[in-house]
Order: sequence, then C-alpha cells, then structure tokens
Amino acid sequence: MVFLTPLIAIPLIGLALIAALAAFVFLWQRAHEQPLRPSDLAWMLPGVVALVMASVVCGLDLYENGEDVISLVSLDLAALLQAACALLRRRLLDALDRRDQIGGRTRFLSEAARVGIALLALASAIALGRLALELPWNSDELFGIKAFNSFLELAIIAGLLALLYLLFQRRGAGIALGVGALFVTGLAQFFVANFKGAPILPNDLLVLGTAAAVSGTYTYSVDSHVVQGLTCAVLAMAPCALVAPSRIRDRYELAGNVGGNLLGAFMVASCLWAGLTVPDYFEDLGVKMQYWTPLPYYKWQGFLPTFVAVAQDIPVEKPQGYTPEGAAEVESEYVAAYDAGRGSSASRAAAEQQFSSMRPSIVCIMNETFADLSYLYDGLGVGYEGPAFYRQLQSSALSTGSLAVSVRGAGTCNTEFEFLTGSPLAYVGDGKYPYSLYSLTDVPSLPRQLAELGYETTAMHPNLATNWSRDKVYPALGFDEFLDIDDFEGAPGFHSGVTDGATYDKVLEILRSSSEPQFIFDVTMQNHSSYGQRNIPAEQLRGYTIPGLDPNLSGDVNEYLACIDASDRDLQAFIEELSQLERPVIVVFFGDHQPNFADTLVEALYPAETAFQQAVRSYPTTYSIWANYDVAGSVPGTWQSASPADLASMALEIAGAPLTDYEKTQLVARESMPALSLVGLQTADGTWHGTGDPGAGENAMQAYEDLALVHYLERAEHLE
Repeated sequence: MVFLTPLIAIPLIGLALIAALAAFVFLWQRAHEQPLRPSDLAWMLPGVVALVMASVVCGLDLYENGEDVISLVSLDLAALLQAACALLRRRLLDALDRRDQIGGRTRFLSEAARVGIALLALASAIALGRLALELPWNSDELFGIKAFNSFLELAIIAGLLALLYLLFQRRGAGIALGVGALFVTGLAQFFVANFKGAPILPNDLLVLGTAAAVSGTYTYSVDSHVVQGLTCAVLAMAPCALVAPSRIRDRYELAGNVGGNLLGAFMVASCLWAGLTVPDYFEDLGVKMQYWTPLPYYKWQGFLPTFVAVAQDIPVEKPQGYTPEGAAEVESEYVAAYDAGRGSSASRAAAEQQFSSMRPSIVCIMNETFADLSYLYDGLGVGYEGPAFYRQLQSSALSTGSLAVSVRGAGTCNTEFEFLTGSPLAYVGDGKYPYSLYSLTDVPSLPRQLAELGYETTAMHPNLATNWSRDKVYPALGFDEFLDIDDFEGAPGFHSGVTDGATYDKVLEILRSSSEPQFIFDVTMQNHSSYGQRNIPAEQLRGYTIPGLDPNLSGDVNEYLACIDASDRDLQAFIEELSQLERPVIVVFFGDHQPNFADTLVEALYPAETAFQQAVRSYPTTYSIWANYDVAGSVPGTWQSASPADLASMALEIAGAPLTDYEKTQLVARESMPALSLVGLQTADGTWHGTGDPGAGENAMQAYEDLALVHYLERAEHLE
C-alpha cells in the first residue's frame, strides 16, 4: 500500500533536476551538432535507479528514519554529480581523442590524463566502495575496525575492482559494476542481520533459492545508513563515467590492447587469489571468530576479511594425530566399554527382545522453531509456564530435556543433518551447510540404517522440495519417499505455512496404510519466521510485555508464543490419536532452533551474563522421546541433555534397536559429555565449557577428542 509520505518529495526532486539537466545538455549539444550517445545516457542510470529506489522506499513508508532528510538530500546531490559526469563524458573523451590524433607529446599527455582519471576513479571506488559495503549494516563499528583489518579489506576491494577494470578493457563500467556489487552485498547483509541476527556466511551463496522461498514474510524497510551506503556507491560511480581507453587505430593495436589487458587481469587475479588462499586468515592474519555469535566479529573486523576467513574454514578439519587405524582402535575401545556396561544390562536385553518381536514404527518430528522458553528464560520474566500439553507429555516421556542445537534463528537443515547422520557440527564446523556443500550418498544415515532393518522410510516437509536441496538430499540419505508441498494441496494453514496438524494427519495416514514398520521424518513449517506478521487472532495471543523489550518486539514474542501454543494443540491431538492406534509407535519430537529474536531476548533479560553464558541460554531447544506402548527397561520422565547428533542413538537404544559401533561410541562418550554443539560442550555435572577450555576436565575433553577421531573415521571421511 502506498502512503505517499512527504519524504518522497526529496528523491522526486532529484529525479526532476536530473531530467532538467539532461534536457538542457541534450538541447545544447544538439544545437552544436554534438548529439548524446546511448552510452552517455546509460551512465545516468546508476543515479536515476538509486533515486527511483529511494522514491519507492519513501512512498511505501519503508524508510525508518523519517527525521533524517540529510541522507536523502545527499543521495540527490550524488545522483546529480553522477548525471553531470555522464553528460560531460562525451566532451571530455572527444577532447582527449582529438589530442590522440596529433601524436607525439600531445598523445602522451592525453594518455597520461586517461591514466590519471582511471587511477582517481579507482581510488575513489576503493574507498567509497568499502563504505557502500559496510555502512548499511555496520555503521556503529565501522570506524572502530583495526587499521590492519581495514587495510586488508581495502586491499581485497582494490584487487576485485582492478580485475574488473582490466576485464572490461580499461573501461569504467567494470569499476562501477564492482562498486554496485559491494553495495548489494552490504544491503543483503543489512537484511540478513535484521531478520536473522546473523552475517552472510559463504554457504549462504549456495542456498539463495531456499532463502528466497522463505523470505516473503519479512518487511523490507531500510534506515538512513542504507541510504548513506547507496550514496557512497553513486558517488564512486560518478568518475567511472569518465574512464575509457583511447580509440584503437587498427586491428593490430586492438589485439595488443586486448591481450595486454587480459594478461594484466590474469596477473591481478593470480595475486588476488594468492591473497585470499595462501595466508590462513585465522592463524596468520589474526582474524577471530566465535561461531555461536558470528555477527559481532564481522562488525569488528570488516565483512570481507571475516567472510574469507570463514570460507577458508569450510573443509572438515582432520583431528590432530588422526589415522584410520588409530581411530578404529579408539572406536573398538568404546564399543567394548558399551558391550561390557550398559549394553549387557538386563534393561537393554529386555528392550532388544521387545524390539525384535514388535518392530515399532518410529516417527521423528523436527518442529519448526519449537522451543520451550519457559525454562530457558525463567518464565520470560512474566511467569510464562510454557506449552501446557508438551510440559505434561514430558512427565511420561521415555527421555526428555534440552537439546543443544548449533543454529539460532535459521539453519534448519543443519539440525536436520546432525540428527539424520549423527554428525556433530562441532566437528564439521560452522558456516557450513552440508546439505548444499557435500554429497551425502555414502554417509551412514538413520533412514539407511532403518531401511536395512526392513523399515519403509518417508520424509515430509510441506514446502518446496528444492528448499535446502531436499529433493536431492533425501534420496541420497536413503529415504524411499519424500512428500513436499504438492502433497499438501488444500491443507489448512497457520502463520507461515501448512499446519503441524496437517502433517500429523499424513503421518497417521501412512501408519494406517501399511503393516510394515515405518520410519517417518516430519519437518514442519507453520512456526517459521518472521514473527511480525500480525496474522494471528488476538484471542490466541498471550499479551505479555517482556521486560527490557520495546513493544514491537514484545509483539513478536507474543506472536511466536501463539505459534508454539498452536503446535502444542496439534501435538496433543496427534498423541491422543497415537494412543488409540493399535500398533507400536515411538515418537521423537524436537525443535530445530530458537526464534530469530533469541539474541535480543537474552540480552534484555540477562544483561549481566557473559556472551558465552547468553549463548548457552539462547541456542538450546527441547526434545522428548515418547511411545504409545510400555517400552521394556525404560523409566518414564527421565530428564537428560542431548544433542541432535546423538538423539537418534538415544532413541534407538531406548527402543532396543540394533546399534552401530559409531552409535555405541556416542552413547559412551555421552557419559562424560552429555551435550555437544558449536557453542561448546556440557560436562556430566551439567556445566557448559568452550571446546578448548581445560576447565571442562580430563574426562569430558578425552571424550570430545576421542569422538572427534571416530567421527572423522565414520562420517567425515564419507563427505565428498
């Protein structure tokens, strides 16, 4: 809806002035028989497009800083300067061409002038291009970045722009294109930081389709810093209009120029590639990163140096001292410990016998953004008691507790990857989306394991099959069937998509349609962000005013809690149906991550806690393992921490299913290290430590190092 705020007048005035300037120059040059060329007019586009964008933003009331008109006026002036350079371009280049024809010293001076203009444009583009990249999202920390990191970022930008300049045969269009790309990156980072509280990571570039598919629920408003970044980009493009090589006199000169420019581009590209790959940005250049809170590090160090450092970290690191033989020996020791201990207990023997005779179906529900904030945040400071039925279910669950996930606000596929493969992201590394990065065809997986036991395997997600490449990943992991959004045509919706209940109806339909044991993996959708949609009836909202939060964000929290309540109602109906079903079923229910406002929430409620303590609180979700029959050897209501990577092992052990050597290793390691994530590790007494913290104790650190070796042997070696 267009509100036509008064601010729209500012960019419209700029457009009118550019039109008037263009008309004047056009008439003047026509009178002097010097008509404008299409290329000259094309150079006006950056400023015009910038003002059109500003007009749309203001017209739709998407400009957050209505009181800041200076930024909009500055954009007008930058666009006018850019248009002036575009309109004066032909006169300057023609003058230089006439001097080229004279030859001798005059031609040399003309060429020197061209080089000087190019160097000026390039230098301006490097400085202003960095501002166009950083200002939209990093205005608060930009001028506090250490000198070395600033130099490093400027050097990377210089290499990129010089490369484009030479590839475009020494024309300013290459530099302008690079500056435009820098601003677009800064704008994208602005939205990602606002929506997810996270930076753009290297593998985000591999999942742009998924990001686009789930981005429709966000409001794309901008602030004055975005306008300032756009202004810098337009200013940088102004002198680029004046950059062009001398006219080519014959084909031999053409071949020489093209060849020389390409040779120069190759040399610049080689130096740039060496600068991006040879030094280790973490070890050699001092770039830092804590993956559980990456955005501040991007701000403190600059976007490009930090992005490159994370990109270098993508390959799965081999554990220190790893050899296949040594890892296999460690694994055999853990397997022997399991077989001699919990594996030989009477409860395990009873569970194994029961599983063999009953072969229960296993339903795993990864519920979108489901987290019980009541215990994670002590009632949110308002006495919130959590989802009522889920809290009741925990008392009868075979195992329940907090789940140490490694993502927050987004990254569903990574929790999914951990659960289905048993591979902890703590060993794979952050900034990585294995679904998009690796081939999983040869990786051991839960669906493949259960299929070998005679289970029919089905995955379902009521959204596009291509999201996170699930249409390729699920078959690679061993699923027989995948139900996507096309299989939920006509299904009811809530908030951001198909209801949880609609997916549970599909689960029940599958369970009732075949007598064979089923493994069903259900990834729900309805609770997906954003939580500013205001599309939930008022009577379903709790109406809390959260201490320390502004009213708008409190509204987001209430919208989220209403989604959790809806999930709770659907879960209750599903469990009641399963309770009446005449076949044994085990349900593994867990949330994939906390909501995207978790970082703001924890800062508001616990400002005195350290960043690590806040991360320990703002990352975990919750899980419960429940069955509609009495499982032999189990004690209902058992509370214990878990991680997505070992949750399947826990469920299989409880059910009495056969276990792999890797799963036995996980279960023994859990005795000293109950939970593990990118945040850190939990020790047996429930305390969290960084994975390199010697305070974790010898037992936990030994379990961490041993599991790293076995993981590399059993999982990482198979990632291609």
